[in-house]
Amino acid sequence: MRVLYLFTGYRSALVEKVNRGEEPGDGTWGMTRLPHFGIEAEHAELEHWFPDPVAKWLRLRAFGVYGAHIPFFFKFFSYDIIFTAGAFYSQLLFTIAKVLFRFKRPLWVMHDFSITGFLGGGTTIKQKLFRFITSHADGIVTVGKEEAERLKKRFPHLSERIVYIPFGVDIEFFKPQKDITKERRILSVGVDPDRDWGTLFKACEGLNVQIIAATRPRGNKRVTPPTFAKMQLFSLKELINHYARASIVVIPLDTTAGINDAMGCTALFEAMAMGKAIIATSTHTMRSYITHGENGLLVPEGDVQAMRRALEELLRDDEKRKKLGEAARIYAEENLDAEKLAGQLADYFKRLLKYK
Repeated sequence: MRVLYLFTGYRSALVEKVNRGEEPGDGTWGMTRLPHFGIEAEHAELEHWFPDPVAKWLRLRAFGVYGAHIPFFFKFFSYDIIFTAGAFYSQLLFTIAKVLFRFKRPLWVMHDFSITGFLGGGTTIKQKLFRFITSHADGIVTVGKEEAERLKKRFPHLSERIVYIPFGVDIEFFKPQKDITKERRILSVGVDPDRDWGTLFKACEGLNVQIIAATRPRGNKRVTPPTFAKMQLFSLKELINHYARASIVVIPLDTTAGINDAMGCTALFEAMAMGKAIIATSTHTMRSYITHGENGLLVPEGDVQAMRRALEELLRDDEKRKKLGEAARIYAEENLDAEKLAGQLADYFKRLLKYK
C-alpha cells in the first residue's frame, strides 16, 4: 500500500530531522511511523520540483496553501490513499474527476482539524463546495471525539469510515524530568494565530509568576505582552527544558474564527507526556483528552476570572499539581503513544481499501 501525505506547509526539513533522529516526527501525523506497519508513506510538495524561492512564491502567490499541490495533481494516481488536512482546491478537482470518471483509486482521506467549522451553516458558496468534497471523501480521521460524532450525524453514509485517532506524541522523547526543579513559572506553547494570549495575560496579573510563551516573538498583533511574559520560539531541546521547569502549562484558545477547532493538540499531548499540571480552554477537542479535575483543568473560553481561579488553585496546591501531572502522564502512556496510534492509522487505511 502506498499513502501520499499532502501538508499545507513545508515539511521536508522536518522529515530530514526525523530521519536523522533529531525530531520525534509527531508533526508528520504518523507518516514517518507507517513503514513500521508495512505501509509505504511519503509526502509531496512544491519544493520537490522547484527551487525554494519559486516554490514559496507559488504557494503564497499563485495557488495558496490549499491549492499548492495542484501542479503535481496527476501524481496522486500512483498512490492507494491520499491523506491531508488541507489541499482543499486539489480535493475539489479530484472530487469532480471522481464523480465524472468513477475511478476507484486512490481513496481520499481527510484529516480533520475543523471540518464542521468550514462547513458552517452550509449557506455560502464556499460552504456548499466544502460539503460537496467532504460528502465524497472516502474517509475522515478526526482528532476529537465530539467532532467525529458530529460528522457521523452530518454524513451518515460515511459513518463507518469516520474514526477518531489522535496523532499522538513520542512518550519517550517527551517524558517527566525528575532531576529538574520546577519554578513558579507558567508555560504556554503555540504558534497558531488563535492562541488567546490576552485572556492568559490578564488572568496572571498580580500573581507574581513568570510566563514563558513559546511562540513567535511578535505573538498576536492584538495583544502587547506584559513585562512578566517572555515570548520566544525555542529549539526542541530548549522547549523540553521549559516544560520541565514550569509549574503549570496553560493552553488558552480562541475558537471564534471557526477554522481550527483542533488547535492546541500538539502542546496538550507534549504537556501530558511531560507529566505537567495543565489548564486548558474547554473546547470540544480539549474535552476529548482532559477530564476536568482528573488529568487537568478546563476553563470556559475567554473567561479571565475562571482562568485566574484555576491558576491560583494550582499555584497554592503542590499536591494537586503533582496529582494532575501524574494522571496526565498515565493518560499519555495509555492513549497518546504515537507509535501505537500510527498502528491504528495503518489498520484503518487497510480496512478502507478492503471496504472499497
